[in-house]
Amino acid sequence: MRLDVVLKNGLLVDPKHNVNEQFDVGIHEGKVIMVEKEIGEGESVIDLQGKLLIPGVIDMHTHVTRYLGGEVGYRMIAETGVTTTIDFAGPVQDILDDLHTWGSGLNVGSIEAIIPGRRQIEHSNPSPSKVEDFLCKALENGSLGLKLFGGHAPLTPEATEEGMRIANNLQVMVAFHAGTTATASDMSGMREAIELASGKKLLLAHINAYCRGRESHPLDELKEALTLLCENRNIYSDSHLAVMNGTKGNCKDGVPTDYVTQVCLDRNGYPLTESGLEQAILNGIARVIKNGSAANELLSGKEALLYWKEKETNAFISFPVNLPTTAVACAVERVKPAGDFVIGLTSTDGGGIPRNNLVKRILSLYQLGYLSLEDIVTKISLNPAKMFGLVNKGHLGVGADADITVIDIDKSEAVMSFVGGNMNMKDGIVLGKGGRLLVTDAGIKSAKRAELDYQVVDIKKSTLYQS
Repeated sequence: MRLDVVLKNGLLVDPKHNVNEQFDVGIHEGKVIMVEKEIGEGESVIDLQGKLLIPGVIDMHTHVTRYLGGEVGYRMIAETGVTTTIDFAGPVQDILDDLHTWGSGLNVGSIEAIIPGRRQIEHSNPSPSKVEDFLCKALENGSLGLKLFGGHAPLTPEATEEGMRIANNLQVMVAFHAGTTATASDMSGMREAIELASGKKLLLAHINAYCRGRESHPLDELKEALTLLCENRNIYSDSHLAVMNGTKGNCKDGVPTDYVTQVCLDRNGYPLTESGLEQAILNGIARVIKNGSAANELLSGKEALLYWKEKETNAFISFPVNLPTTAVACAVERVKPAGDFVIGLTSTDGGGIPRNNLVKRILSLYQLGYLSLEDIVTKISLNPAKMFGLVNKGHLGVGADADITVIDIDKSEAVMSFVGGNMNMKDGIVLGKGGRLLVTDAGIKSAKRAELDYQVVDIKKSTLYQS
């Protein structure tokens, strides 16, 4: 067999197969066919001498819908060497409509968020039948599961718990940004999330977002959060390493509509009003995300205020509320020395939010000696693949999908990526077009109607349901 691509002389790090050694990798028809010390000729031979070769990076929590930049969001992800991404809100219909044109060669999945006032969910306390109907329709439309968007668009505790229960019964993905109508996106919300998830399986998003010092010192909050996770191993979690968050700047009747925005204003001592948000923007505390043709950018001060007003407040904003101390601890803390990580997944919560630098940020922890290369690959490739039931991703064994990220360790950045054996990015330039939609069996018809390439995912094989 003549190989399509041979990657030679790279340092291959593949924790699933206990590999940390120089190997050649041979690719044919989108799959890894050979992993050998020396592979002969192929149609294309690429020398990776001095470079790190890892299973394709999976950024398992991003946002790529039109509201956050659409085309730009996909590209901003792909430029950093990511090969697979999961949108954490939807609507999945945006992805069905846009992936072929804007997808930048990525594998893309999505979990649909319940947002009161959107689709058939009219208010914050939908009945169990409404929630189940919403989820089943979302799955048919291509979603991988359910996002409970509590911190931003809360449901009642009762409806939130029903969402978890229904998703568990269907054995599909269920993720929760902590907070309900009774709590907020802080430690009160996290405690409540633990209680609501009792006896269930749950992915609790970005733990460091709840440890910002709203109740007590952030490190005291973090200690409690990590203890809760250690004591409740039915709950899985991710964290991110960016200082800036992402939330909505929309205001209605003089009040910010997003609960996270309100929490951020309160945290910084501003009134929970449109004028309070205006002052926070003018003072540079809140920055405004400007959608650009090449990339989204963060504006500050008068320029940010002008853009926000031009958009009639309908713009995303960012506050510097994610503390480096808690972010690092979330990334490195283990259940016991040399044991599993308390928080097994690292993501960016990026996409259209300009913080898509997962490889660079997490490699800084390798440079400091806090994480090994195996640790890094586990947190940004192997564990995300396991979480979403992507059995042929997250590793580079024979038969695996040829999704690969190539890293220059000295520069702490990805310099090349391959998706399905095709070069998708080189030196920060995205070469890939279109994309592949990740769907459950229920979403196959929607993918076909949209004339999209797709890959079927069995969430029953997710870490949520296999452990």
